[in-house]
Amino acid sequence: MSTEEFGSTEQEQKKFTELKARVEELVRKSVGDAEAEQMLAGLSSFSSNNSVMPVQSSPSLEVSVALTEEEMKSAISFVGSLPIPVKDTLAKAAGYPNYDSIINLEERIYRKTSPSILQAFAKNIPGGADIVVKDSNEEYEIEGLSKAIQRQINDRMENSTRAMELFPHEAILPRDIDANVIFQLLDRTTFMAVEKPMQVEGGYIIRGKNKRKTATQLLEVIDEKLAKESPQWQESFQLSFVEIYADSSEQLFEDALLITPNKFAPMAPKLFAGVITAISLFSSFVYCIDTFSENEAVMQKLKEASEQATSGIVGAYDLTWFNELLVPMLVTLGLAQGLHEAGHLVMSWSKGIKMTPPTILPSQALPYLSFQNRLKTSPKDYTDLYDFAFAGPVTGLTVSFIALLFGLQLTTEVDQSVAQLLPSLPVGFITQSTLGGTIVDLLLGGGDGILINQDPSTQIPLHPIAIGGFLGMIIHAFDLVPIGSTDGGRMSQAVLGRVWHLTFSSLVFTVLFLTSLFSDGFNLLLGFLFIYSFTQRDMEIPCKNEIDRVELPRAVAAFVSWVLVALILCPLS
Repeated sequence: MSTEEFGSTEQEQKKFTELKARVEELVRKSVGDAEAEQMLAGLSSFSSNNSVMPVQSSPSLEVSVALTEEEMKSAISFVGSLPIPVKDTLAKAAGYPNYDSIINLEERIYRKTSPSILQAFAKNIPGGADIVVKDSNEEYEIEGLSKAIQRQINDRMENSTRAMELFPHEAILPRDIDANVIFQLLDRTTFMAVEKPMQVEGGYIIRGKNKRKTATQLLEVIDEKLAKESPQWQESFQLSFVEIYADSSEQLFEDALLITPNKFAPMAPKLFAGVITAISLFSSFVYCIDTFSENEAVMQKLKEASEQATSGIVGAYDLTWFNELLVPMLVTLGLAQGLHEAGHLVMSWSKGIKMTPPTILPSQALPYLSFQNRLKTSPKDYTDLYDFAFAGPVTGLTVSFIALLFGLQLTTEVDQSVAQLLPSLPVGFITQSTLGGTIVDLLLGGGDGILINQDPSTQIPLHPIAIGGFLGMIIHAFDLVPIGSTDGGRMSQAVLGRVWHLTFSSLVFTVLFLTSLFSDGFNLLLGFLFIYSFTQRDMEIPCKNEIDRVELPRAVAAFVSWVLVALILCPLS
């Protein structure tokens, strides 16, 4: 570089002084005086002892900055810690469009410098320690360093994609311009972003640090700014404060802003969901009728009624006696499930959450498996999600438990003529539930185990209300299993957070799967896991605030409910 191209030493010193003042101003405006002093102190060129960076002229009229190896390390660390606007300003001053163009090394860089300084820089880049730098007398290409930096960027993108595995996938996503609306609103008083919005599967994330006291305060401030500067933005999108996997080796998780659509579509088309619901309702009706199939007296009377019906004689047969037995069972199941859904509806109305109509999931070993609801809009926080999830299955489970006790009491009180027509459940099915089997044995067999220690195929006559309560207890217990997006899974996410819920959910799934493999009989667990794998394994949609956890009383209630679920669903040995 010639003297004419570079300018005199005095001129360069003046330019550097102006640039340094500009950097100091930008840093102080971005992070505040206290943090700025700490950041600037790490770079000797900004200390009080070095007001101007020394420059030297070589005999060949080449001018270079005389930095020691430690100063180079400090400079690299300092630039990396600067806010994005400051980085871009420095990049433009050096002749680059922005800071990203330097990091990506979109052009080949040639210069003369100290090999030891470059080697020190390379060691700070993952994979850069193996780069061999040539002698200082030769021009060299920083190709190896470019590849190392590119690997680091690729790893970051991969980690960001892995972070989005925590969230459901959506077809309608925000664009760059939508994400930048939020990015432009962030400052040192709200959220200190460490990077620009990064597109990931499911939306955009912005990593950084919350400068407010709580996540709720942060979201309220940003929502106020959005309402003033871009009110139409919230008609299509929403901002959530979430926890994701960190791409740093120093911490496992980090906070981030997540930009997603504000409405989430149901997983299955309405027509398909309607067909599944119709099939499940029909199979439930058939299942309840089938509980009478082992009763020879009932089958004989139904056969006679069928023969009379085919004979063409009007009024020759009467099924009132059968309806009086079948209807209480159907009503018991329907009442428990209806109050379950009513609990969801009340909570969704009070919390301002929109949900889809329920889809009834079929089951081979039960009348039906569950009424599945999908959330269409995000809860405000984990407390709202917990309350919505908790209200439904706990209400249904309570009604079913009361029905079981009442039905068992009726079983012991019916007269002989009615007792001969009661439906029944096999011992092998009753012993699929530790709690249910113990209650049946205690109230009907005296608690000595004689009743449930019979051959698994032995039929136990029960009042229809008792059977409805027993079946409902198992159905609602499955809803409380803490995996995926079941009601129990939503509670687990609210208590543990999305990241730890994913780990806990996987552990529970493994335990249930192994239990189902080593249990005999009807394998209720295996059937549940099979249906769950197709319907509810996806994570729940994001809450607006996923940083604040629920209070201790809710966490204790969740733990107690899971213990109860384990007692209901674990087979009786």
